[in-house]
Amino acid sequence: MILKRKFIKPERSVILSVMLLLWNLSGSGQGVTVSSGTIFIAAEGNIVLQGNVTNNGSWVNQTSTVIFSGNTQLLNGTTPISFNNIIVDPGSTTTITTPGQSLAGILLCNGILNADGHLTMLSTDSQTSLIDGSGTGEVNGNVIMQRYLFSGFGYKYLSSPFQAATVFEFSDNMKLADPFPAFYSYDESRTTTGWVTYIDPAGILNPMQGYAVNFGDTETPIVFDVTGVVNNGSLSATLYNHNNTYSQGFNLIGNPYPSPIDWDSPSGWTKTNIDNALYYFETSTTDQYGGTYVTYAEGVSSNGLATNLIPSMQGFFVHVTDGTWPVTGILAMDNSVRVTDLTHPLTKSEVDSKSLIRLTAEFSDDTVSVDPVVIYFDDKATIEFDGQLDALKLMNTDFMVPNLYTVGSDGTKLSISALPVISDTLYKVPLGLKINRDGNIIFKISSLEGDLTDMEIFISDIVAKSENDLLSGKDYRLDLTEGIYENRFFLNFRNVGTGIPDYEAGNDLFSVYCTHGILKLKINTLPAKDGTLLISSLTGQVPIIKKYYGPGYYELNPGLKNGVYIVSFLSGTKRCSKKIFIQ
Repeated sequence: MILKRKFIKPERSVILSVMLLLWNLSGSGQGVTVSSGTIFIAAEGNIVLQGNVTNNGSWVNQTSTVIFSGNTQLLNGTTPISFNNIIVDPGSTTTITTPGQSLAGILLCNGILNADGHLTMLSTDSQTSLIDGSGTGEVNGNVIMQRYLFSGFGYKYLSSPFQAATVFEFSDNMKLADPFPAFYSYDESRTTTGWVTYIDPAGILNPMQGYAVNFGDTETPIVFDVTGVVNNGSLSATLYNHNNTYSQGFNLIGNPYPSPIDWDSPSGWTKTNIDNALYYFETSTTDQYGGTYVTYAEGVSSNGLATNLIPSMQGFFVHVTDGTWPVTGILAMDNSVRVTDLTHPLTKSEVDSKSLIRLTAEFSDDTVSVDPVVIYFDDKATIEFDGQLDALKLMNTDFMVPNLYTVGSDGTKLSISALPVISDTLYKVPLGLKINRDGNIIFKISSLEGDLTDMEIFISDIVAKSENDLLSGKDYRLDLTEGIYENRFFLNFRNVGTGIPDYEAGNDLFSVYCTHGILKLKINTLPAKDGTLLISSLTGQVPIIKKYYGPGYYELNPGLKNGVYIVSFLSGTKRCSKKIFIQ
């Protein structure tokens, strides 16, 4: 039968042949032929087909899913179809012969789909089509994949979801021959800048490698596309840290799949000597060649927007762990890390809250150009850099934006800093600031999340000899000249009420004294299963935190400079503190 001017709206999952028996031209099974002048509307539900699909009329998909379940099927006709979702069942071989077919939603392939360059995966401001990584089949031949950008202004860090696409794929959206190069790869091993001009149209876009692409100065949205054979299955890359001055162990990589991936997926990843942070680039709104970096680590983002979900075609930096240089890292993944999130724009969504503070610095004459730093508190954290909990600071390339960071006990500059849970009266966090122009700087809290209600939070300025409350919408403003400022500004946390009582006098938890720089410690009792020893300076910094799991005598070489320190011991709800002189 040939469908003539029928409007079919399946209300639930059905076999279409039950509703209306349609035979394809070969008579080999149930299929659909939509003749010229006919409108076929698939409103919702599943349409299961076992024969050919020939569209010579108008096929309208709304929220339906078309399932190809026959042994051998063709998708042909004079008019292409814009599908919502497609499923190719196990045992089915479906071949697309008519150019221009498109997909708005999800392709799940458990059989064989021969795309042959005739399928375009669409991207709009609301969603981007994807291929479900749980599929057990194969997608053969070229596929065209689009990517919507909310603005075409400046550089974007991108990657290819295909096996061997070339730089030429971008040439219809940007000028490869511009005097100022508009396409770069990145080489961590270079002793100068890691950026390498990569404008040869025949240059291969390697899977898992990231690239910087400048689309020009237009601020309007654009849609670009790349064509190739999709990546699938296990992929890996060998990365390095040569401790070079400019690259500093950072490697520009990218999502290699035609679907988003989950950085925090419990399976599918191999991260050998790879820190746990992601570093995304956000283009400046005023400088076509500059921008800022936002980071994500352990469920926390520097700007409150970056997440563990890495969109398709997204490039990003990762850092190979410091060590005995050169350090070799392995980053590998398989389909287990892929997710079916259609609404994954290159701008991310909010993440779950933790107990954290997001502090920002900005120029008073340009309050849009804001740089954040995040401090959060975690039982697993230490005062030294931890590649699983912290994120390093990548300096912004937009010179109109300040660079704000914390400084770890080992001098490491951090954009996300995980610190031990506050257990003493005063806790000081050293801040660093780099600015590339003179101006009036504003420090303020942009967000305060989690349980920090018992805290006074203020910024101290050693040079100005001032302490400035930052709560209740207050800020601290001052004039600064171009330069780097460290050991001047400190973010302070002061407990208003800790809820941890001091231990009763005369029944000390512990005793401690120092001889020749060695602490002699006696733990008398543990009210809980373990105890925590903290050594803090009189300025509130906590250079030593150590766990103990039983009473007894212990020795500790803290390696601290001569001076007066506060030694505190906590176990359960009990706390005892003593002042000692270390020399």
